[in-house]
Order: sequence, then structure tokens, then C-alpha cells
Amino acid sequence: MLVIAACESGRHQVGSRGELPLPVSVRQMCRFEPGQPVLLAALVTHDVLVVHPVSAVARLLADLHADLAGGDRDR
Repeated sequence: MLVIAACESGRHQVGSRGELPLPVSVRQMCRFEPGQPVLLAALVTHDVLVVHPVSAVARLLADLHADLAGGDRDR
């Protein structure tokens, strides 16, 4: 997961088309692959954007659903 916070003195900004470039070093550190789907979650009251890899979200939801169903899931 990657957490991005607003900062007036930051080096990166949201472009005119709404895109926010992520430096290669950040993508590598977070193990985000080129073209990998991500889920963006905005915490507006805190001026924070959280980037989750879809694979992590799917895994968390599968675990939650297994727990709700009362079954054990191989993790």
C-alpha cells in the first residue's frame, strides 16, 4: 500500500487530466508492476490518498468472506 499526503512544498502534483505520476523508485518499493490495477481510496478530511494493489484487496475480501461464512480458508 502507498499513502500519499498533500504537501505544498511537494515535488509532484496532480496533472490537468487528474493523473498523479508515481516515481519508478516508489513503484518498485511498493512492488507495483506496470499496468497493475490499483484501488484508490481518498481520505478527504485528511488530504490523503491511499493506493492499494487490487490483489491485496481481493485477498482481504476473500479472508473476510471466509470468516463471515464461518469456514476456514487456506491462507
